[in-house]
Amino acid sequence: MMNTVSADFEKRAKEIEIYFRHLEAIEEKNGKLSVATARGRTLRKVDPVLVKVLKSNLFLLLYNLVESSVRQSLVEVFDAISAEKMMYSEASDHIKKLWIQEGHQKFKNNSAEQIFNSLTSLANDIVEIEFGNGVIMGGNIDGRKIRDFSETYGFSSTVHKNAKNGVKLHEVKRHRNDLAHGLVSFSECGRNYTVSDLRQTKHEVVLYLRGILRNISRYLDSKAFRIDIREES
Repeated sequence: MMNTVSADFEKRAKEIEIYFRHLEAIEEKNGKLSVATARGRTLRKVDPVLVKVLKSNLFLLLYNLVESSVRQSLVEVFDAISAEKMMYSEASDHIKKLWIQEGHQKFKNNSAEQIFNSLTSLANDIVEIEFGNGVIMGGNIDGRKIRDFSETYGFSSTVHKNAKNGVKLHEVKRHRNDLAHGLVSFSECGRNYTVSDLRQTKHEVVLYLRGILRNISRYLDSKAFRIDIREES
């Protein structure tokens, strides 16, 4: 499981790396534009405003990586749980709580007898969940949200210490939303960042996400969403 998700992640991460190398070449290595003229070609310095725009655009690329990775991973989790066709009594406590939350919202409006009947049959319910029920994505994903997902579904959120628990994801999310909603211009967003700053942000975000994807892969491979698998481990 997760092979397709991991492959797509690495593809997008490579795109970001290619983009960043060009940004490095412009700012740190004094890269210039080769422009065609009537007399041939000439080298021109890159406009400083464009450099700021290119810097801020990196936040959009990184957020795209964050949200696509999390979205695809959760789809895999939902699909794996539903495909298992396990009964409620066979599910881990995390999934039991999720199933009650998603499948039995009606409890508060039912009579005591109706609730009793529902609870009586609950143990034999087949757990089938669909992506989208209560999962809010657009512009909302950061390290804290990913840890919320890990607590809900039961996969580990522990990653390499150099990822610093995904703290940079909040910064990426904030800048992405500010840019998407027009709260700041691209040049305003990029003016306070050096290439070195962005290199560190890129490194921590990619490292954190790679660790989370690895954790989810292990969660699915071990079928940790089942109570019998969990108790034997």
